[in-house]
Amino acid sequence: MTKIIFISAFPPMIHGIGSYTKYLADALYKKGCECGIISFDPYACEFPIMKEKKVECKYPVLYTITSNNKYKFNLIIDSLTNLYKNGDNYVVWIQQGDSFWRNRLEFVKMLKFFKKKKVKNIIVTHHTLNFQSPETRYGLKKWQYELLKNELPYIDVNTVFTNGVYMAITKAFPEYKEKIVLIRHGVPSYPRISQKNAKKEILRWLESENELKKDWQKSVEELNSKIFEKNAITFGDVGFIDNRKLSTDIYLTIKLLQKKFPNKNIIGLYIGTLSFLSKQKISYLQRLKNLHNPENNFYFFETYVPERLFAKSLRALDIVHMWQEDCRQSGKLAHAIGIGAIVIGRKLEGVGETLKMCDYPALNNYKEFLNEIERVTADSESKDLMKKSASKYARTYSWENQGLKHIELVESLISEGKLPILDGWE
Repeated sequence: MTKIIFISAFPPMIHGIGSYTKYLADALYKKGCECGIISFDPYACEFPIMKEKKVECKYPVLYTITSNNKYKFNLIIDSLTNLYKNGDNYVVWIQQGDSFWRNRLEFVKMLKFFKKKKVKNIIVTHHTLNFQSPETRYGLKKWQYELLKNELPYIDVNTVFTNGVYMAITKAFPEYKEKIVLIRHGVPSYPRISQKNAKKEILRWLESENELKKDWQKSVEELNSKIFEKNAITFGDVGFIDNRKLSTDIYLTIKLLQKKFPNKNIIGLYIGTLSFLSKQKISYLQRLKNLHNPENNFYFFETYVPERLFAKSLRALDIVHMWQEDCRQSGKLAHAIGIGAIVIGRKLEGVGETLKMCDYPALNNYKEFLNEIERVTADSESKDLMKKSASKYARTYSWENQGLKHIELVESLISEGKLPILDGWE
């Protein structure tokens, strides 16, 4: 029996890569692939934890990594031993993100230790690589180049999500080209839901959300009175608060749009909370709180949107704001595509590449971004065309299909055959 043992963040830790791993492992399990998870102890790391805490999955999960900075290699090897039986063909698949594998030297030491212990078939997926950075001539950042240079000799396969990252790595390390495989980020499949029903569900949830201050309940009521009007356009975002997302620009954007469309009621909406505390993030949170003003049609609700409502909250928006500084990769974009939300964003890195593949607008500068929002606001036909193209992308790169590609790669690696070309590039 072929088995994949993932080493990654994982629920109940609230983390994008943890959610990614859960979606992937669930898809693999449905296809008959045996899985196991080695994850970070959610109570020993600084990331927030799901309220539900209990994680429902039909495969074993061991929370044995007790730090973001120091990794006890023997404990991980013991976990590997616990998760496979003698005679099993298994692959160790590490989900790499710089937010939880923070000690890069330790990460490479771990890979060396695995090889020393005769661990075979090691795959690493990088979630946070650049390909348009000016720091190196390859488009990678300097630290990414150094990490890959030290890592690639000790792994068997490196999977990437985008054409841009594939080209950056293969140009930087042509000697390891055969190890690089492109498998695009999976897209969740959601039942179709009308925007009206999505709005109703999100508002009901906001009304019942205990974390919201009592005086904000009035704001929810006011939003409820506006958001269903025929002339209302709701523009905004959902998710963790980060100054790199430039979420305060939502306020400026709705003010400019209101001048362009005096007969419409332009509403700005952002729902989110901090993933972890830092002075910079706390300061940015305060800026969003200060902007909250129902009289000016800008609503900010500081709360965590649970997984079951995340995609619906994106569908409730007429246009999702994705003008941000960090565009390397986005699980949120995958959710938006899967549920049929309209996204306008920046032509940069992995987000820009994916937007273009979906025929969603991807713009070079903020002026173009504003002009495109105006065009889409005035043209309902273009929205319909975007939804059709995004729906095609969602079917092509569904978790079901991407899971099958993971299985194909694993079987090729174990049989020592030539690695398959899965999502492009000879």
